[in-house]
Amino acid sequence: MHIPTVFAEDNFDNIIKFIAVNPLATLIAQTNDGMEACHIPLFWYKDDANINSQYGYLYGHFGRKNPIYQQALADSSWLIIFQDSGHYISPNWYPSKAKTHKEVPTWNYQSVHIQSKIELLEDTDTLKWILATMTAQQEVINNNPWSLDDAPAAYIDAMCRGIIGFRLSIDSIQAQFKLSQNKTVENITGVINGLEHLHTNDAKEMAVKVTNQNEG
Repeated sequence: MHIPTVFAEDNFDNIIKFIAVNPLATLIAQTNDGMEACHIPLFWYKDDANINSQYGYLYGHFGRKNPIYQQALADSSWLIIFQDSGHYISPNWYPSKAKTHKEVPTWNYQSVHIQSKIELLEDTDTLKWILATMTAQQEVINNNPWSLDDAPAAYIDAMCRGIIGFRLSIDSIQAQFKLSQNKTVENITGVINGLEHLHTNDAKEMAVKVTNQNEG
């Protein structure tokens, strides 16, 4: 991924927080028939007892009918992409545009690329741990969170027979948080004001991101 230096994000804690907020990943594998991709929610976990996991691992599961894990070339690397929806940035929001007209449209966004090797996990206890951990992370939105214990044990066991878990090593990370860092303070303020005046949830969220990225 091409990352201009001003947009590079190297803080691992910030990257992990971003993954937690944007868990739906695009997994890309090389197969005999070309590139194959699928979209699966993942979560990050670091086992301090595992000396081989400097950066921890990403966990998730495939439906057993998903061919990607069967067709992927053995020992090849996977590309894992996390990203937010981003937002269009109008040049009309820059005060400098009114003076020089030397501004163009752009798009603010955040993305993380991870190169990884995959390990398939099939035992039932591990599958239940993956499901329980992912569920607990996402169910924080509810006052009465759903858990695996809410369903009959036999039903969960049957569901587990239809999936296969996996663990992804984190071999390399690239992260780009493009949030108007390359603009003057005046133009950053203009971007924030322009987004806020749209009165949409996506625009408000991006305004907060631009503010937090550039404050101080």
